[in-house]
Amino acid sequence: MKAVTRERNPRGQGDRLRVDLLDATVDLIADAGSVDGVSLRAAAKRAGVSPMAVYNHFEDKDALLEAAVEHCWQEFQGALAEAMVDPDPVVRLRAAGAAYVRFALERPGQYAVMFSGTANLPERPEAIGMSAFDDLVAMVAEILDANDDDRDPTFVALQVHTWIHGIVTLVACAPEMAWPPMDALLDDLMVRLGLGPRSD
Repeated sequence: MKAVTRERNPRGQGDRLRVDLLDATVDLIADAGSVDGVSLRAAAKRAGVSPMAVYNHFEDKDALLEAAVEHCWQEFQGALAEAMVDPDPVVRLRAAGAAYVRFALERPGQYAVMFSGTANLPERPEAIGMSAFDDLVAMVAEILDANDDDRDPTFVALQVHTWIHGIVTLVACAPEMAWPPMDALLDDLMVRLGLGPRSD
């Protein structure tokens, strides 16, 4: 089989190779459903570089796997942050929900690595994973305060996350089904969990 070749990065763009290696590693984990088939050689082949090039960025396989998981979380949190710009917490939460769904459905490999409990993966980077959830709790708390709602914002945030995760997981498992529009499902989530603007 002909070896995969990759065009050399221009000077100063070595970080691009690092990202390519992380993306390749995430794809390998997602394809196999575990880390068993992941090696520095396999990641290098997937990224189209020599195995020795991997060592310019990662000390060993464990370092590569840990960085791959962290990479997924950074990409995820970046996508949410881009959506959460409106000062109105209701609008912000709704936009974050839409960004979550887009990320999960457009980047299923990364999402699987983050949430599917793939065997033998390093633990989720606590600072990044919990920071994303803390943002959700803060938005929910702001809405509940504005509505004079005394529910526990952490509990409600867990309900929000459970609901959205359930939506994207079911859609990914059965894409052939005639699912309602994602906007309709997210709008209903906001209504059912009482996270809309207060109605006097």
